[in-house]
Amino acid sequence: MNPSVLSIRDVSKEFDSDVRVLDRVDLEVVQGETLVLIGESGSGKTTLLRMFNGLTHPSSGEVRIHGEPIRVKDPIDLRRHVGYVQQDAGLLPHWTVEENVGLVPLLLGWEPERRASRVRELLDLVHLEPERFRARYPIELSGGQRQRVAFARALAADPEIVLLDEPFGALDAITRHELQRQFLDLKQRLKKTMVMVTHDVDEALQLGDRIAVLKEGRLLQIGTPTDLLNDPAHDYIVQLLHHRSHGVYP
Repeated sequence: MNPSVLSIRDVSKEFDSDVRVLDRVDLEVVQGETLVLIGESGSGKTTLLRMFNGLTHPSSGEVRIHGEPIRVKDPIDLRRHVGYVQQDAGLLPHWTVEENVGLVPLLLGWEPERRASRVRELLDLVHLEPERFRARYPIELSGGQRQRVAFARALAADPEIVLLDEPFGALDAITRHELQRQFLDLKQRLKKTMVMVTHDVDEALQLGDRIAVLKEGRLLQIGTPTDLLNDPAHDYIVQLLHHRSHGVYP
């Protein structure tokens, strides 16, 4: 059994006194696995994801990395060492691809030659030819290309942990399927510990080593795709899988 890298212990989150977004959630993510958080809008999955890099803090309970509470870590240093991919890519529009990918190494004080070498390596990794793409601006890229740049940026400082918030959600079906295929290839090659948010059941079953199903802030089940398909622990999970078989998602 691989060691635990991320853990959530009895975590609740309230944004207003009468609105509980997460309700006493417990889970852990082990080294090298991809955990997918799935649930309808408002289920708390993005709030939970953002707790792993300190962008959101629990109202109660504790979030840990390698057994150490996140609350004692320097938040800026934490975010530099945990890769984060947003749904809309989140690239800086007035920076080139090279500048966007090299942002975290720049903040970490890497020398220009080392940064440039790392950018070339990462653009090759995500199938964007460096000489063609490094001087382009985000507006000159397709949606799929922007997401590849965002993934390269998240990997720039070689973080152990990568968080992905619906990274393929805004893409057309053909581009989405192609990036999912490339993601699986990178997952096998890089062996990162990753947490991904999606609302797409097929995507969760395809990309996740384990899947955590959330509804109204509660964790209903966590298990492998086979666990969910063969032994769903809640009627809502049965409903999710039923919608999947009919090509419709709640």
